[in-house]
Amino acid sequence: MTRFAKLSGVVLLSSLAVLHGARVSSAEETTALHVAPLKGITLAVGPKRAVGYYSSADNACNLTLMLADSYTEADKAASEPVRIKLIVREGTSAKVDALEGSLSFACAKGASSMIIQPVQQVAYNAVAK
Repeated sequence: MTRFAKLSGVVLLSSLAVLHGARVSSAEETTALHVAPLKGITLAVGPKRAVGYYSSADNACNLTLMLADSYTEADKAASEPVRIKLIVREGTSAKVDALEGSLSFACAKGASSMIIQPVQQVAYNAVAK
């Protein structure tokens, strides 16, 4: 895929999030975000940005996310965007990890909504004996 096509995909998903009145969420927030099917979502995970949506089919949430570095005209993104597709069955959850944060996606009963929760990562340092 060309860089223009990838950038166009990110812009398209971003515009879907804006058109559907999505709330911008940050991984530093501790509250859960409840999202309805086909409603755009915009998330911040550390320095990364994720935009996407989910659709409901066969009692599962089919999640599509584009994960990329922040982008401005003056400061070009350091890496290419990545598309993530997950199928999360009702009553279960999945987690997406970035270098500086994680997000948990839980599919509600009947795939009627998706609950997105920031995950706090705590480093463990074992003391040598």
